Amino acid sequence: MNVSTRVRTVVGGAPLLVRRRARTDAGLLALTGALVAALVLVALLAPRLVTSVADEGARDVVERGRPATDVVARVSGAVPPKAGVRPDHAPDDQRSAAKTVAAGVPAAMLRDLAGPSLSTFTSAWTGNLPSGQFVARAGYVLPADGADPVRWVTGRAPEQLDDVVVTEDQSLANVERRVEVGVSVDGARALGLEPGDEVRVTTAMVSRLTAVVVGTYEVTDADDPVWTTLPELVRAMPAPGGSADLAAVGLLVTDASLPDLLVAVQPSAVTTDVRFVSVPDRITAARARVIAAEVAALRTDPRPLQLLDARQPTLLTSLDDELLAYRDRLAGATAQASVLLMGIVAVGGLTVLLAARLMVERRSSGLTLERARGASVTSVGWRALLESVPVTLAATALAVAALLLVMPPQGAWWPGVAVATVGVVAPALLAGALVRRSWTGRRVPANRADRDRLASRRRTRRLVAELTLLAVATGALLSVRARGLLSSSVGDVDWLLAATPVLLAGAATVLTAHALPPVLRRLRAVASRGPALAGLVATARAERASRTAIPLLSVTVAVALMVFSGIMVATVDRGQVRAADLVVGGDVRIDGPVGDDALAALREQDGLTSVTGSRTWVSRTFGVGSGVDVTLLAVDTAPFEALRAARGESDAGLARLADGAPGTGVPALVTADLEPIAETTDPQVWVTESFVALDPRGTTDLRVDGAPTVVVDRAALAAAMGVEIPAETTWLLGPGADAAVTATAVEGLPNVRVLSRTDWLDAWNTSPLTTGLRTLLRVAQGALAVLAVVALVLTVVATARDRRRTLHVLRTLGLDAGTARRLSAGEAAPVAVAGLLAGCAIGVAVPWLLTGALGLSTLTGEPDGTRVATTWVPFVLAAGALALGLAVAVEVEARTRRDDDLALGIREAER
Repeated sequence: MNVSTRVRTVVGGAPLLVRRRARTDAGLLALTGALVAALVLVALLAPRLVTSVADEGARDVVERGRPATDVVARVSGAVPPKAGVRPDHAPDDQRSAAKTVAAGVPAAMLRDLAGPSLSTFTSAWTGNLPSGQFVARAGYVLPADGADPVRWVTGRAPEQLDDVVVTEDQSLANVERRVEVGVSVDGARALGLEPGDEVRVTTAMVSRLTAVVVGTYEVTDADDPVWTTLPELVRAMPAPGGSADLAAVGLLVTDASLPDLLVAVQPSAVTTDVRFVSVPDRITAARARVIAAEVAALRTDPRPLQLLDARQPTLLTSLDDELLAYRDRLAGATAQASVLLMGIVAVGGLTVLLAARLMVERRSSGLTLERARGASVTSVGWRALLESVPVTLAATALAVAALLLVMPPQGAWWPGVAVATVGVVAPALLAGALVRRSWTGRRVPANRADRDRLASRRRTRRLVAELTLLAVATGALLSVRARGLLSSSVGDVDWLLAATPVLLAGAATVLTAHALPPVLRRLRAVASRGPALAGLVATARAERASRTAIPLLSVTVAVALMVFSGIMVATVDRGQVRAADLVVGGDVRIDGPVGDDALAALREQDGLTSVTGSRTWVSRTFGVGSGVDVTLLAVDTAPFEALRAARGESDAGLARLADGAPGTGVPALVTADLEPIAETTDPQVWVTESFVALDPRGTTDLRVDGAPTVVVDRAALAAAMGVEIPAETTWLLGPGADAAVTATAVEGLPNVRVLSRTDWLDAWNTSPLTTGLRTLLRVAQGALAVLAVVALVLTVVATARDRRRTLHVLRTLGLDAGTARRLSAGEAAPVAVAGLLAGCAIGVAVPWLLTGALGLSTLTGEPDGTRVATTWVPFVLAAGALALGLAVAVEVEARTRRDDDLALGIREAER
C-alpha cells in the first residue's frame, strides 16, 4: 500500500462523519467550547492582572514617596571670579545649569522623569523686625514649564537696584547692600509686612544686606514640586519648637533681583536644586529594576552632571531605594501568584480533559463500532482532531477577543496556549486509546507463570512512574525550600518550581489512589452485611472507578489551591497586624529627641494609658578594662513595664529598677551573659564622656538587636550624670495616642518623626500590591471552587451511561428514584471525600513548608519572619463546593434518566 492510499484510508470521508457527529452532539460541543473559552480567558487574564497590579504598586510606591522619590541634583553656590562683583548673568547661569544637568541624565532615565525645575535658596537667616525676629530664607524658583511661578497681589515684582561701588580700601564686610524681595500674602499677614518695609537679615554674608519688601504674591500652583524645599515661600510656617521667633517666612527674588542677592551672600550659604519629578504613570514594575540601577549608577558617579564651571552636583533621591524595596515585596507577591497561575492552568487543563472524556464516553459505542468495521486508530484520532481543532480555535478566538476588550495585549500567552492545546489533543488521544483497547488484539502466553510475569512487569512500570512522580515532587519541594521561587539574579519565576504544589498534589493523588481501594473494599464488606442495596452497588462501582486518577487529581489540585489561597490571605492579614505591633511597638512611636516637658504634656492628654520614653547607646564599654561592649538602654521603668505587658511580654526584674533601695550605683538589669562579668569586676558602663557606676539587681531577657544589654532607669541615669537625658524613642499606648500627638504638636519638634500604628497598617493594607494580591487570591478561590464543581459534574455525567445500565437492571428489582440518586452520589462521593482530604492536607502543608520561599515577610512587613495563620473559611468553602458539585451532578443525571425506556435499557445492559 503506497503513501497516498494510506493517507486516503486515514482521512477519507472524515469531514462528512465529523459534520454528522457535530450535529448530533451540538449542545455538548457548545458547552465544551464555552468551557474552553472560559478557561482560556482565565488563563490569559490571570498573568495580565498580576502585571497590572505590579505596575500599579510600583506607581503607588513612587507617588507615596514623593517628594523624596524625585531626583534632585544639588550643587552649592558658584564662587565668583572676584568677591564683591555682582554676577549680572546669574539668571542665565541658572538656566544653563539646569540644561547641563538635564543633558547629563541618561536618556532612558529621563523618559521616566519630568522637568527639570530649578530652585536656588540660601541657608536660614534671622530677620529682624520692630515686632520681633523671624526665620527667613531667600529663594529663587524656575518652574519646569518656564511660566511665572507667582501672581503679584500688591506692590510689584522685585527689580535690580543700582550696583554699589566698592572702593579699594573698603572692606566687603562693611559694604551696605540692598535687595528687593517679595513675600507671600500669608507670610506678610503673619509678620505684619507691607510693601516698602525693610528687613535686616544676618547669615553667612559677604556684605551687609537689607531686604526691601516691594510686593506680596500668591503662588500660581502650590502643588508644583518646585516649591518642595521652600514651603515658607508659599505660606508662613511655624517657627522651630522652643524658639522665640514669630514664624518662618521666605523672601522671593526674581531674575532681576537675583544678582543683588548672590553678591552679598557667601557661596557656601547658597544651594541650587535641579529637580526632576518622578512621573508614576511612566513607571512599570518591569522598569523598576532598570530605573533603580540607573539612579544608583548616577548617584555613585555623578560626573555626567558636572557643570561648566566644574561644580559637581550631588544626587539626592530615594527613588532607587524605594523601588528596590518594592522589588522585594513584589517578589513575594509574584511567588504566590505564580503558584496560583500554575494551579489554575493545571486544574483548567484537567477540566478540559474531563470534558473530552465525557465526549468520548458518550460516543464509545459508535467509536467501538468504527473500529470493529476496520477503522484504524489513526483515522479515529484524525476525525476527533477535525472536530476539536475548530471548536477549540473558535473558543480561543472568542477568549482572546474578550481579553483585548478589557486588558492590553502585553503579557504571557503560554497559559492560554497550554489550556487550548489540551482542548485540541485530548479528544484525539482519548478516542484513540478507547478504540485501541476495545478491538486491538493482544497475544498472551498460555503459561500462567509467563502471564504473571508480564503482569508483574506492567505493575513495575506503573510503580516506577509513580515513584518518579514522588521523587520529582520531593526534589521540587527541596529546591524551592533552598532557592525560593524566584531567581535572585534576574527575579524571574522558575515555573518548574512554581509547579511544586501541583506536583505535591499529584503525589498525594498517587498515595490516595493506592489507599482508596482497600478502604472501599472494607466499606463494600460492611455494606454487604446490611439490607441497603445502594451502598453495596455504589461501593462496588466506586472501587472499580477508583482506578481512574484524573477526577481525583482534578479535585485534589483544586481543593489544595483553594485552601492555599485562603491560608495566604489569612497569613498576610494577620501578619501585617503583627508587623504593625512589632515595628511601631505601641499605638504611636516617636523617633527623635523629646524632652521631659514634652513627655509630661503628653501624659496629661486624655486617652493615653502609657507614655514610655527611652534612650539607647550602642557599643558602650561594660566594666573598666573588660573589653566587653554592650548596648545601654535607659527607659521610664513603670511605663515600660506596662508597655511590655501590653505586648504580651513580662520581666519581673523591671520592678527592681525603681524600688528605691539604696545602692552603690544606678540600679541596672543585665542579660545573663553579662552577669559573670558584673560579679567579677566593678560594674560600670561608659555613657558619653565618663563611666557611670551600676548596681546590678538581676537579669533580663531583653536584648536590643541581639547584643548584650544593660537596662537602667532613665531618670536614675540622668540624676547620676547630672544632665537631662531626652528620650530618643517614645511609645504611646491608648486610643487617644494619635490625638495626643496632634494636640501637643510633637511632630513639629526638630528632628522628630511620628509613626502611628494605624497609619502604618493603613499604608500597607491599602497599597495596590497588597489589595491586588488579596483580591487575586479570593478570586482564585472562587474560580477553583467553580472548577471543582464542574470537575465533579463532568466525572459523574461521564460515567452515567455505564451506571444507567446497572440502574435499569436494578429497577426491575424495585429500585426507586431516591435510591438511584443515593447510588449515584455514593459512587462519586469517595472521589470527592478523598480529594477533599488530600487537597486540604496539601493546602496546609504547602504554606507551612514554603513559608520562606514564598517571601511572605516582604508582604507582611514582619521583621522577624512570617508565621503561617490558618482559618476555617477555605476548608468550609472547599467542602461546600464539593457538596454542591455532587448535588448538581446527581440532579443532572437524575433528570437525564427521567424519560428512559426501561425495556430498551435492559436490552442494552444484556449486550
